Amino acid sequence: MGKDIRLRWLTNASFEIHGCGEVIVTDPCLKLTTYKGFDADTFDKVDHVLVSHLHWDHVSELPDIERKFHPNIFTGALGSDLLARWLDCNTTFIYPMFPDQELDMGKVSIKMFYNRHANVNSTRSRQEAKCRAYEFMKDYPGMDELQGIGGMEMCSYLITFENGFRILFWGGNISQNQISHLRGLKPDVAFMQYSKQGASALTELADAIQPGVLIPHHHDLKIPFHDERNVEKLRILRETYKGKLIIPENGQWLEF
Repeated sequence: MGKDIRLRWLTNASFEIHGCGEVIVTDPCLKLTTYKGFDADTFDKVDHVLVSHLHWDHVSELPDIERKFHPNIFTGALGSDLLARWLDCNTTFIYPMFPDQELDMGKVSIKMFYNRHANVNSTRSRQEAKCRAYEFMKDYPGMDELQGIGGMEMCSYLITFENGFRILFWGGNISQNQISHLRGLKPDVAFMQYSKQGASALTELADAIQPGVLIPHHHDLKIPFHDERNVEKLRILRETYKGKLIIPENGQWLEF
């Protein structure tokens, strides 16, 4: 591709992707993870934001990014109204997405795939109450109301640039439906959640998808990247998955 695509993993499930003159950011939770290097001022430009689901650890910096850049925001249809109310933004920039819907935005197209969140083991009211109890909530008024929908609606996205380069942003529960629906997708790069998922289960799904490169994410929310528990978990994934695997450090740029 001649270095037409540049991307970096920021922290948790947040990536910054540059391609064909467009900048895409996924799940912008930046200041509430174990890595403290980024915030909305990290970016010079944001054209599109992809939101997998509405839990606090995927949207906390979205209000700052929305106010600064007014990007297009792609989110599940079920929670789109709730998100628009929380952001209190121009609703023109909210794109409610339905399963298997694809939107052509010119230099890039975005397709949404249905998924389910890993078991939250809680009722909706308890999820919201737990979120309200966090000390950081004083700086994020109203974010607790997103938690219930966040456990019900989970979106994965296929990003296709006009030069043909394709990136899958995947997270959630590994199920037979996921394996069947995404089998043979063959994106150039797949960002795949590796938190509650075991290495064997993630490998089974990745083997079905057949990405050119697998990049794991969502493993440093509560455990620092260089913590021995993370090191061991990533070592197991390296040994289990036989395809091409890249484990970047926070902020490391990759070019394709």
